[in-house]
Amino acid sequence: MPVTLTKDEAQRFLREHGHDARELEPLTGGLWSAAFGFAEGEREYVVRFHDRRDDLEKDRFAGRWASPWLRTPRIVDIGDFGRGGYGISERVHGTPLDALDEAGMRRVLPSLLRSLDAIRDANVGATHGYGLWHGDGNGERASWRDTLLDLGDGRDRMAERRAFLATTRIGVAEFDLALSRLRELLPSCPDERHLVHNDLLNFNVLADDAGVVLLDWGASIYGDFLYDAALLVFWWPHPLYAKWSRIDIRTEVERHHKATRLEIPHVAERLLCCELHIGLDHIAFQAEHQMWDHAAWTARRTRELALST
Repeated sequence: MPVTLTKDEAQRFLREHGHDARELEPLTGGLWSAAFGFAEGEREYVVRFHDRRDDLEKDRFAGRWASPWLRTPRIVDIGDFGRGGYGISERVHGTPLDALDEAGMRRVLPSLLRSLDAIRDANVGATHGYGLWHGDGNGERASWRDTLLDLGDGRDRMAERRAFLATTRIGVAEFDLALSRLRELLPSCPDERHLVHNDLLNFNVLADDAGVVLLDWGASIYGDFLYDAALLVFWWPHPLYAKWSRIDIRTEVERHHKATRLEIPHVAERLLCCELHIGLDHIAFQAEHQMWDHAAWTARRTRELALST
């Protein structure tokens, strides 16, 4: 359930936990969290109150991969809050990626793509598993194929999503088409295991003079590194990002790979497979939360990709 908290409640909580918080201000949180900026001593911090403490633990774990090209705020404290938790991190300032105009996006895009390189190159050798990982650093799934088909723990989540969609106004036509195409593409998808942020939009990336800073690792997975690029390509045509319409993000990604001399076998098939999985996942999620206009757009976008060559 989403966490809701007033400024006064947050102030009281911080004082009760030994923080002399000054200049408290509400910030954009997330679907499951509430966030506030505050000053303490000579430093600035952000406190997030989250329904899932595990997401905060993931933010702390992701700190081990931080580098000049993979900037992410350092977590300084995590504790329990209700059924979830709270986390305090060092504050970084910047403009959310989603708020940039075309000129701003063009300026920051090289930094964003270099950050994707750094995510791809992160050393995940001390962890295991694929798909969604948790605060201990380990993933839920046995393989990338299982992740794409959402198989695990004796459950077929694709079948569960389809059964649910069949009861809604969205229906299953686009879902069935995309799942069939995804299955055709699976042989082109290697069982590679890389870090994937998996939430580059939704106000989870800040842009400043030095480049980009990545926030909120709660949705992060292990799998094909192309998944992060696929997220950008999938959502770029959405009306929310119409201001970027003159930027061909797929071409920009391809140019970056060429400039960095990165050779990717079956790149088109792998990228499409990731895009289809994104669509399949979000059609059901948006319908479940009765985001009907969004779900209808996602279904159309997924169909378009499934029919592409």
